[in-house]
Amino acid sequence: MTPISRLFTSTALATLIAVPATAEISANDVWNGFTTFYNAFGLKVDATKTQSGNRLTISNLKLSATLPFELGSFILTTTGLDLVENTDGTVDIIAPESLPLAIAVTLPDDVFVTTTVDYRITDYQAQAAGDPDNFTVTYQLGRADMELGGLSITGPKAKDLDFDGNFTLAARDMSGKTIFTTGDLLVVTQDSRMGALVANGSFTGKNARKGDMETTMSMTVSNMQRSSVITVPATGIDLMNLPTQLRDGMSFQYASTVRQQVTSQRVTVNGNLVSDQSTTVGNASSAVGLSKDGARLETQADDYDIDYTMPELPFPIRISASRIIGNFAGPLLKSDEEQKFTYMFDLNNLTIADDLWNQFDPDAVLPHEPGRFLLDLSGSIRLFEDLLDFNAMRDAIENGNKVAELTSLTLNGMDIKAAGAQLTGTGAFTFDNSDMTTFQGLPAPSGTASFQMSGLNALMDNLIKMGLLENDAAFGMRMGLGLFTMAGDGDDTLISDIEVKPDGQILANGKRIK
Repeated sequence: MTPISRLFTSTALATLIAVPATAEISANDVWNGFTTFYNAFGLKVDATKTQSGNRLTISNLKLSATLPFELGSFILTTTGLDLVENTDGTVDIIAPESLPLAIAVTLPDDVFVTTTVDYRITDYQAQAAGDPDNFTVTYQLGRADMELGGLSITGPKAKDLDFDGNFTLAARDMSGKTIFTTGDLLVVTQDSRMGALVANGSFTGKNARKGDMETTMSMTVSNMQRSSVITVPATGIDLMNLPTQLRDGMSFQYASTVRQQVTSQRVTVNGNLVSDQSTTVGNASSAVGLSKDGARLETQADDYDIDYTMPELPFPIRISASRIIGNFAGPLLKSDEEQKFTYMFDLNNLTIADDLWNQFDPDAVLPHEPGRFLLDLSGSIRLFEDLLDFNAMRDAIENGNKVAELTSLTLNGMDIKAAGAQLTGTGAFTFDNSDMTTFQGLPAPSGTASFQMSGLNALMDNLIKMGLLENDAAFGMRMGLGLFTMAGDGDDTLISDIEVKPDGQILANGKRIK
């Protein structure tokens, strides 16, 4: 999910929408529930409340916050909404079709950013049901449009910058629900769907050193689904106390899928092209998690195509891949025990357009079949500091103290394939962190790894034909490989079994090389 679409769906709509069900709830209960969660996320809420019969009108709404680490502050003001109590114990949320937003941000060095946003919605219906400590808001929305108004950046540090722009964001066919549960921990559970999201923007800036810069961008996202569970302390998030709050149950889980996403961006300076890029992605998914168990990030994108142009390059760069996968999971909090981590990146069926191949291989000497890059690692580490304890991390780095140590590493798989050659491998090692002398300042490893290379000699021969590799250099490379490899069973195949012993010996295919 893109940062723009996440901002639109989770911030703009969260101002109007929320969630769980059954029992009976009042308009004040709903509003108090909203403000409780805003407060927990560091937002101060000010508004005028007017009760008339079964209708509670919220007007002159202002959300404000102080940014962490003395980065400044921001204020958002808007009109408001109505909460109407029904006879069945539910509450309708009535939002105006036009909701003007004014945003002011104060940054360090007295830099001020102000803008306005015109937020318009049609066919919006939302209803809260449940009880004050556990209520659900279900909603549907035919169309929502957001348009950025004037943008101003002022202040002594901004005197050389004249920045302006316009930006529109349009969402179609939205529906979902959000569940608010209160207690010692506040829990927000969200599920939503969106038929389409379209964004267009154009930004100009005048810089005394670089001249006039203009950036235009567009984005289209189809069939987006997302879900999240956010758990925070009732006392609010404390950025300077995150390790304790994570241990006490704070967590964040988010997942999204889209059917297709198309983006483009063009940058010019003084009317001259700097870059022009377009990207298309088919089915894509992402998942992010943060809890006492650590952090995780999982992404996958199918049918990835990128087209990139720069004046410095005599040809456009056109690259595609059938699938890109990236996964990471690792600990955040210190422990006396070893903790597991994983990392995997897989770039599959990578193809390069012929016009790019032709720039360095016009005679098609090299095979042009799709390539691959796979690196799959796992292992264990020991953390001596909480990675989110910013003060402790700063002190450890300044004092030269060890923050973490690697205790084991496993190469679950490696597959590098390009231009007719391929390298694959697996392996596993443990590390003795008490021995920092055998390998000159590195923890002493022990373990084995096995590699297989195919097509490498043919690749070097082809590079020689193309004039990209000298015979003498190729001879030296082959001699060097001979120290670590032996012939495999297949044609033009090399294998290498590497063993590192606890006493520092290194063996390649049973022969000692160190």
